[in-house]
Amino acid sequence: MADRLHASLAQLISCLAAQDPPASLDDLSDGQFLMHAADALGEDACWRGIELCYPGFEAPSGKARAKPPRCSVVLAPREVAKTDDVPGLFSDATSTPEEACWVELVLAREWRQLERCPRYATQFTERAMRMVAQLATDERIVHARLAWVVLASSDERGRTDLASWERLALAEGLPIGAPVIRSATMPDVQGNGACITAIVPVQRL
Repeated sequence: MADRLHASLAQLISCLAAQDPPASLDDLSDGQFLMHAADALGEDACWRGIELCYPGFEAPSGKARAKPPRCSVVLAPREVAKTDDVPGLFSDATSTPEEACWVELVLAREWRQLERCPRYATQFTERAMRMVAQLATDERIVHARLAWVVLASSDERGRTDLASWERLALAEGLPIGAPVIRSATMPDVQGNGACITAIVPVQRL
């Protein structure tokens, strides 16, 4: 999974750099990143879905209309039935949430539109921590991963920030495994000169 995500983004970097004028990953929107990552991660999967509701979500007391969080990418041997689907004639042809691999994508940009991105640090200290907690506590998610895409000023900066996040997550008691990290150089158009990707296993709490 780590190699597929890295190879796909490395190829995209080359294609964008060959354009006239040259472009970079900085020009992609968050939605475009999600679509590209989903295609790369799901290359060997029989089925993939984007932004599916967490299967074990229960609305907090007094908030019956609370909307369940959605997971970035879901990979499965067959289509995963949505939580509001009613089993029908072909219900045996769908995968259960327990069979699927649930992957949360976290995109962190150090630079954005030639300025330091104010959300860069919070992607590490807040968003990624919340994503791991959601994956680890959903009673119907057995297989889970956190997929990082970090656009940073340098390879060293990106890897250092990922290492700091890993130490923080472990200190907080989050059940993560060792990240599988890859890196690719990218044209420095807006201040980001490296694309660092990482796949992090997430266990059940």
